[in-house]
Amino acid sequence: MRVHINHAYQWLRHKGVLALTAVIVLASVVPGVVTQQASAETNNVDFNIQVSPSPLVLHLTPGASQTATLTVRNFSNHAETLYPHLNGFSIDRYSKNIKLLETSPVNMASWVRFNDSVLALPAGSTKQLVITFNTPGDVGFSYSAAITLSRSQNAPVQGDGVHTRGTVAVFCLVNINRSDAKSKLGISHITSDKGSYQFLPAHFGIDIENQGNIINQPTGSLFIQRSFDSAKPIATMPINSANSYILPGTIRHFTIDWNNGFPAYVKNADGTQHLNWDWKHLNELRFGRYVAKAVVTYNDGHRDVPLVTSTTFWIIPWTFILTMIVIIVVLAMGIVGWGKLLFKGTRKVHTYAARRK
Repeated sequence: MRVHINHAYQWLRHKGVLALTAVIVLASVVPGVVTQQASAETNNVDFNIQVSPSPLVLHLTPGASQTATLTVRNFSNHAETLYPHLNGFSIDRYSKNIKLLETSPVNMASWVRFNDSVLALPAGSTKQLVITFNTPGDVGFSYSAAITLSRSQNAPVQGDGVHTRGTVAVFCLVNINRSDAKSKLGISHITSDKGSYQFLPAHFGIDIENQGNIINQPTGSLFIQRSFDSAKPIATMPINSANSYILPGTIRHFTIDWNNGFPAYVKNADGTQHLNWDWKHLNELRFGRYVAKAVVTYNDGHRDVPLVTSTTFWIIPWTFILTMIVIIVVLAMGIVGWGKLLFKGTRKVHTYAARRK
């Protein structure tokens, strides 16, 4: 069996190097310290290996020797023998196509060494894989690779570059501590999927470009406001909540959803959606023009640098407005009708009383 490398938009995201059925492959570079697990069947034997942290993020000094450690756990009910390898991978500018390579990254294989060439893991056991980085003095600015643990000593990558067999992999992201390293990000695009909505949710996309020469990790928030300079936002949502990374020369697309409104569409278990009229949230009725203001920050090595951009959109709940108009008209007609009946009845009573006198 085999597992496809996840599509680009999951690159550097919280799903990490996904562990699904069959074989573990490179899925995405993920935030912080996340575990990754492989659950596979190869030759009718399950493959259930977990590796952490994922990704392995390092800051290396030129001319120095440093070590890093991966924790490897065997959750299978049998022993495993795994062979560590250093693989390169390719990725397009928009992080949409990732391919695992059989060769190591250029000029990296000569100074990266696994302290153990093979890991023997009894069932249920845990072992440490120590990696030594003998960083040259003339090293570049940043490097990215995949550390793979395979059942086979020479496990090939399939011809399409997106499959492996009996293998678990984590990304290794390396920044070099050089005085001339350049840390710079830019927001290349922000948009909403519609110019106007009837009801929430509203979906936003932000493209952040790494314009420097080192791997970077943006943080920030998307503020929903009535105007660009509003002192108090209506809603605040995180950008890059998964703490993902962006490689130099690439663009990363982040998606943010604004959900809290009345009424609002809610997803069903089967993937469809329905309009939820939760009257407890009547105070969250949205109407009019709004501004989605993105504030992204990164560190340029000296200070935190803010990036600000915005887009506008409208919320006009025509269905709700028309329904309320109809209700008001019906009520008004009812009140007028009852008023006329009461008025006629009162006149008749007065007329009758006058005749009696």
